[in-house]
Amino acid sequence: MTKTILLAAGLLASLMGPLPAETPADADAAPPVEKTLDRSRNLAAKLAGLVGFANTSCDDVKGDPDLLKAAVQRLGVPPEDLDRGELYMVATSYIETYRKDVPANCKRALETFGASSAMVPNLIVKR
Repeated sequence: MTKTILLAAGLLASLMGPLPAETPADADAAPPVEKTLDRSRNLAAKLAGLVGFANTSCDDVKGDPDLLKAAVQRLGVPPEDLDRGELYMVATSYIETYRKDVPANCKRALETFGASSAMVPNLIVKR
């Protein structure tokens, strides 16, 4: 009985030790959840975050939801997966990352995914 109490006390003490220090995230760093997703699912979340960012934060550009849905499907990701769960959270974290520099990221969104885009033309268009 005494050994059980000592063992339990030792385990409790080890669990109550100091927690590792958190380091501030780099402004350009990808959300930490990205490491748990495969490449296609992460890219789908990134595109959804970009469109969400453009729609909510950019005065002069907006995203095309139909092109987003088509692009996500081409990646092999069901678009409804972006509406809940892990992909929703990752997409939301990308929105917040893009909001760190709204003017530059609105401009970059249009340059990268506008009419001349080789990846997804007109995903982001002028309002």
